[in-house]
Amino acid sequence: MKTYRDLPSLVTAEILDLVFSGADGDLDVWKQALPLLSVCHAWRVYGKNCLYRHAIVELVDPGYSIDYSDEEDHDYPDGEDIADLGGSDRESISPSVYSADNAVAFDGDGSIRVYTNIQLIETLGLGSMVKQLFLGEKQSDGIYNNQGGSLKMFMSILEAMFHDLPGDDKITEPFIKWYELEYMDAESGNDTLNLCHVASKAAADTLVYKFPNVSSINFMVFGSHEFFQQLNVELAVGYDKQLTKFDCAMPATYPYTLTAPNLVELDLLFSSSSHQNLPAIFPQSLQRINISLDKVLFSWDMFCIGNESKAIVFDNLVNLSISSAVQFSGPDNLMNANDLDLVFPSLERLHLKNISLTKKDAKAMVGRWLKRLNYEGSIIAASQLCKQPLGNLDELYLSWLGGRYPDETDDFVSLTNEIFNKTDGIEQVHCDIYTPNYARCMVGIDWPYLTHLSMDFIMPFKELLRMLPKVPNLVCLDMTIGYCSNSEFAETIELLTNIKKHYPEPSSSKITTLRIAVDHDEVCEQSSCQKSFNKAIENLKWYWPQLKDIDSMSMLFTF
Repeated sequence: MKTYRDLPSLVTAEILDLVFSGADGDLDVWKQALPLLSVCHAWRVYGKNCLYRHAIVELVDPGYSIDYSDEEDHDYPDGEDIADLGGSDRESISPSVYSADNAVAFDGDGSIRVYTNIQLIETLGLGSMVKQLFLGEKQSDGIYNNQGGSLKMFMSILEAMFHDLPGDDKITEPFIKWYELEYMDAESGNDTLNLCHVASKAAADTLVYKFPNVSSINFMVFGSHEFFQQLNVELAVGYDKQLTKFDCAMPATYPYTLTAPNLVELDLLFSSSSHQNLPAIFPQSLQRINISLDKVLFSWDMFCIGNESKAIVFDNLVNLSISSAVQFSGPDNLMNANDLDLVFPSLERLHLKNISLTKKDAKAMVGRWLKRLNYEGSIIAASQLCKQPLGNLDELYLSWLGGRYPDETDDFVSLTNEIFNKTDGIEQVHCDIYTPNYARCMVGIDWPYLTHLSMDFIMPFKELLRMLPKVPNLVCLDMTIGYCSNSEFAETIELLTNIKKHYPEPSSSKITTLRIAVDHDEVCEQSSCQKSFNKAIENLKWYWPQLKDIDSMSMLFTF
């Protein structure tokens, strides 16, 4: 019988890479993958290069349901294999260091705890293998209700790494002084600010020294403490020249500059703080940008660093995504308040959510190279965006959120008909409607080139059949139908069961896939209704000759 040892080496490497890559920023997955290194020598050779490239620190609120102590026992390497696993000849390393408990170090006094694998990586002497540094949090109702606890735990881990640093006394001293002033001297006031900056820089310097080859930073801490804000900046600056990916959920309250000549991927998430500053970043090397806003306006000025002209050229940018929690439009849109000339010679994918562009910026983004356009939000804003030539697109995705946009219901038919009548030649045209506001408007649509339609609201089946001739190229339909009584549901069952009687000829519909949810009221027996419906709906395959896949599910809706 063949075993895993019989797999070709390339296949083994690909499988292990998929398994260990799942540990990207997830300490649970990282810990579950650790025992796989004890399977055999080959798995350790392949696995350690994947697994130990992730250094992870998690700040955990005790209210968050997590338990790292109750783990299954595993057979871990010993003796010669330990040195092989760690890539060192440290005979003093005990096999117990690989136990499930020690794989994740933690400390705490019932407040905030810190879970991390950096102590294990440090013990094994594998700091040079680390490529990604992840600092994040798991919380229930606000991890920063006890910021002193989180800082103390984080500091204790870093201090354990100071023992062989040059000038270690000078590094630990600001930690101790700052912490004592911040949390033990109520009258210290603002005197701790400078010490806080010195302490955060010492922490960053420690991580940079211990993990010198980091090229990716993932900083997903949402608290507002000055220490973590400064740590974020110092880490970015410390790894500046070698950074290829920067993912940050907590921009600083003061400006800073990243030259980052090799930066390829940029992810920034802004909170509702009005005091945050955008980092200044050179745009030339960027291939993917993802900006998420929460009541904070994004500005293209952040990419204008060292540029005396009014043009910002994103030479290598392929994927751009900008999303906001609220709709920005009209004079309140300050994304390009300085009227900069944006140039995207390589942009292929554009995703906008609740973002309104000026005509000038829309023209720059929807260019000849764009292959996929995804817009979520206002129909009016989408209509303005789609006035640009769309002929070079392969995919168009439009999502109507509704509700928050007043006075758009009356314009729904005219605006959407205008959009979808100019999409001829686009391979896939998707429309997702997430609001019942437009349900009554569907009878007036004329979408000749739409290929995929999703309607997250209730529509009677008779109305659906009357509507579909206006969408002749539809291939995939995802919808909900609902009824107020058993008699109305019975009418639909009868319609589907005897569809040849009601419609003597098959339709010309091109629908191949149907996903449909049946919404029942409280007087209908859900299971029996669904069973009858599933049987009757199979008759649609006669009426829609190209229909191959039907996925029907039941939902119980109680009035």
